Amino acid sequence: MMEPRSAAQSVTEVRIVEAAAQLFARRGFKAATTREIAQLADINEVTLFRYFLHKPDLFCAAVESRLGRVKLGRELQMSLAADEQPAIVVPRIVTFLLNSLAQQPELHRLLHVAAFELPGADKVIREHLGPILDTVSAYFRRCAEKGVIHKVAASLATLGILGTVTAHYHLHPLISGCEPPFASLEEEASAHSELWLRALLQNCPGHRTAP
Repeated sequence: MMEPRSAAQSVTEVRIVEAAAQLFARRGFKAATTREIAQLADINEVTLFRYFLHKPDLFCAAVESRLGRVKLGRELQMSLAADEQPAIVVPRIVTFLLNSLAQQPELHRLLHVAAFELPGADKVIREHLGPILDTVSAYFRRCAEKGVIHKVAASLATLGILGTVTAHYHLHPLISGCEPPFASLEEEASAHSELWLRALLQNCPGHRTAP
């Protein structure tokens, strides 16, 4: 079973993990070899195995290195804790997701690899993303209880926003063969936010328009 790595890392270990993240994201778990990872890290394979005896442990460390960079911004944290109106919070959630995808293009691919090739990595994923998703779900749960949004499962709202934003971000260029039809990240965030606000708030008696 894979365990999270210690926070203390040597320079060599950081190089190995960085090389692994790049290759695993590009080629997948099975296709990326430890020899290629060692070459990219500019070390020999024997040195790599001194740090990571098993390939799954290296993959786990690579995923963890990227997940550790995903953090809710202070403004969004405060909005969620204060139960601000969805018209304010939903765009901030969407912007957070889009920024995370833009700043870490390898993360989404690593999560796909983990899901399809190495299910045992879910412990590390849950450890890092779980608190973020739980915080957002708790916000939607409170909103539903107050009648601010429809009586929808909080996890459905959270995962629905996450799914549509990430799917469109990555699948639109793949399917259409062209860049997404948005001039900026702000325009894209606005489009996703409008979609979800309509779904969550339409004809909802407890909804108030944000000032």
